[in-house]
Amino acid sequence: MDEQKYTFGDNEQASLRLRRLAEVYEQETRELLQRGGVRAPRLAVDLGCGPGWSTQLIRDVLSPDRTVGLDASDRYIAEARKQHPGLEFEVHDIARAPFPVQMPDILFCRFVLTHVRAVAEVLRTWAGVAAPGALLFVHETESMETENPSLRRYYEMVAQLQRHYGQTLEVGSILEASFENSGWRLRENRRLLLEKPADRMASLHLANLRTWRHDAYASQAFDVNEVDRLEASLEQIALGLGNRGVIANAARQIIAQRV
Repeated sequence: MDEQKYTFGDNEQASLRLRRLAEVYEQETRELLQRGGVRAPRLAVDLGCGPGWSTQLIRDVLSPDRTVGLDASDRYIAEARKQHPGLEFEVHDIARAPFPVQMPDILFCRFVLTHVRAVAEVLRTWAGVAAPGALLFVHETESMETENPSLRRYYEMVAQLQRHYGQTLEVGSILEASFENSGWRLRENRRLLLEKPADRMASLHLANLRTWRHDAYASQAFDVNEVDRLEASLEQIALGLGNRGVIANAARQIIAQRV
């Protein structure tokens, strides 16, 4: 499989965005982990851990003997090691086997499969490295709806950018089919309806836009003046100015067991 591309970057601004993202979705993620009914597993692996905020949450909720975060970004792994002493972090492309750790009995991914090409193939790869009976926890976006035209346009642009790289913005909508013949059995498959404040979401999206607008494809595909206007509009929404409203976010949460 070709190397995966993370379109949202790993610079300082992108790292701060991931910390805010972890805060915005902490409660839903905590509840997902708790519903698995697991306590003190031998080895838990955070797939695409970034700077380690989700890895820390896994340890806090499940108390594994070992908690390991994997990410392809050297920068994120260095930051995670500094921010979260006591946890383990390794540089690794999570779409590739073998893993640097052996037979985890807990695997977790949040907002990771949206950046992956060939989702079903990656799920089979994870099944191949997991211990028999291991659990996989997944949280991904199924849809994002808003009446705000700037936010709607932002989602259209991101969807186009990700399609260009073979990725799926609303990957939650295809997950059930992707799990067929993957080596995983669905224990829970839940559509979770969330309402997120537009100002908090715009803050996340603004950091993303300021990164991906410099992507080679985005620079060619999108009019720079429109991107400038969109950036200014997102900044106003993030500051709490104008008509903010909420984002209707349907999330797909899955707990799957290795067969």
